[in-house]
Amino acid sequence: MRDKIAFCICTNNRKSKLKKNLLSISRLKNLKNYNIEIILVANDKSNYIDILSYFSKYLKINFFKENTSGVSYSRNKILGLLRKKKFKYAALFDDDCIVSKNWLVSMIKMLKNKKADVVAGPQISQSKNIFLKIMERSQFHGIKIKWASTNNVFFKLSAIKNKVKFSNKLNRIGGEDQLFFLELNKLGKKIFWNSHAPVYELIDKKRENFKWFLKRNLRYGTSAVIIYKTIYGNINGYFILLVKLINDLYRLLNSLLKSLLFSKKDFFLFIMYNIRILGVLLGLLGFQIKEY
Repeated sequence: MRDKIAFCICTNNRKSKLKKNLLSISRLKNLKNYNIEIILVANDKSNYIDILSYFSKYLKINFFKENTSGVSYSRNKILGLLRKKKFKYAALFDDDCIVSKNWLVSMIKMLKNKKADVVAGPQISQSKNIFLKIMERSQFHGIKIKWASTNNVFFKLSAIKNKVKFSNKLNRIGGEDQLFFLELNKLGKKIFWNSHAPVYELIDKKRENFKWFLKRNLRYGTSAVIIYKTIYGNINGYFILLVKLINDLYRLLNSLLKSLLFSKKDFFLFIMYNIRILGVLLGLLGFQIKEY
């Protein structure tokens, strides 16, 4: 019997990108070796009949609407659906990504070889914009990590057989996926990084500027306060977060001073960490930067 896998996607008024996302899934290598179902949750009032009709030729799509606005509600709807069905594995993607052709083969291989509960992979921007490129997450292949993002993650269903949910406190500011997987990690679930299973993000032009870069990194700082407070408690959470960010900034400054070479990338990394520290300070004062 073929293993049953759910590919889960939340969408909101990005139909053209969703089509490309579903098309890339339909072209995955070894797809026919598994019993694949798509769980698609729309958080808008758009009509998706055209997409559902077209892709029904290639994929089994289970379509649902989430009427409460916000990504946390959509993702929690997916969790509820997954916990009711008998899937062995599940994947979470954003609706604006192209899944690499060897993704499924690579994820299954690492999950089994590492005896992992969760495997995360990189999201690579299709833009060459430096603001976007320096924000891409990068880790050593096969390393054990503490958290994953819902833009590219694969996991055993047994990993979420608990009451952990995506926090509604982060519904409008983001970071709910980081908190979710940190909580799974705290429960003993093993998360690994797979550099060989990327997805490619389809970028809106409005993100290719310093204003977006500034807002996104301020938001990272403010949401981090809520995340660390939830995981470590009030005082410990704030202290651990500040020490981490200050240490990251120190290491960057140290490397810049040693090399005496201010490359464009290093300069914007330096700016980025400064903005995130400012975001943390704003978060400590109770400010939130809403993005969604």
